[in-house]
Amino acid sequence: MLSQLTTVCSVVDEHLTRTLNATEFTRQLIITPTSKFITESLLVLFFIVINYEIVYWSGIHLGLWEYHARHIFKEIPVHCAHVYVRINVVTADDTDQLNNYYSLKRQSKRGVASLTNWSKMTEEGQSVFQLPQFVKYHLEFSPEDFESSQDPEYGCTVDHLRKRVLELWNESDLYSPWNQPHHPPPKQVVVYSNKDVEVTKGDEYLSKVDIETGNVIDVVVVVEPNNEKE
Repeated sequence: MLSQLTTVCSVVDEHLTRTLNATEFTRQLIITPTSKFITESLLVLFFIVINYEIVYWSGIHLGLWEYHARHIFKEIPVHCAHVYVRINVVTADDTDQLNNYYSLKRQSKRGVASLTNWSKMTEEGQSVFQLPQFVKYHLEFSPEDFESSQDPEYGCTVDHLRKRVLELWNESDLYSPWNQPHHPPPKQVVVYSNKDVEVTKGDEYLSKVDIETGNVIDVVVVVEPNNEKE
C-alpha cells in the first residue's frame, strides 16, 4: 500500500514538475525544494477541492444525497400570488371514480397516455362530474390573505384557498342546486396541485404543494348524494 502511494506521488510530482516548467513564470514557483513542495501541495489541494465540489453538488442535483446544511439554511419558495381555479362538483358516492379520473389524467401528463386512456378519462369525466365542464376563476392573493398564515413569507395556505373557493361558490347561483340543506364545508373542497395530485394538508402553504403563481389547478367540491342536481 505504501509503495503504491509512493508511486502515485512520484507520478503526480513528475507531471506537475513538467507542467510548471513549461513557462518562465511557473518555473520560478518550483525553483527551490521548499517552494516546489508548497506549490505542488496547493495545486493538489485545489484539484481535490474542485473535484469534491463537482461530485457533491452533482449528487445533490441528481437526488443521490441531500445538502448537509438543509436544516440551517432553509429555502423559502416564492409565494403564490395568483392562481386560476377550475371548479366542478361530484357527489360523495363518486369519490372512487374521481380518483380514477385523476389517475388517468396524471398518466396522460407523464406521456403514457393512449387513445384508450383518453377515452376512459373522457368517459369518467362525463359520468363523475355534475357540471358538463369546469368553471374557471382567477384568484389573486393580496398581503391581507397572508396575514392569517403562521409564516406570511410563504403566502397563503390550502385551507385559505378552500375558503376563497367557497366564497365564489356561495356567491354564485350556479351552485345553488347543491346547497340544500346546507352549504358544503371547507373539508369537502378537494384541491389538486399543478401535477393533478390531491392536496390533503390544509395547513400547508400553496408554494410547498406544487401550486405556484399563474398555475391552472382543479378544485372539486364534494356534495352529499341527496344534493345531486336533477
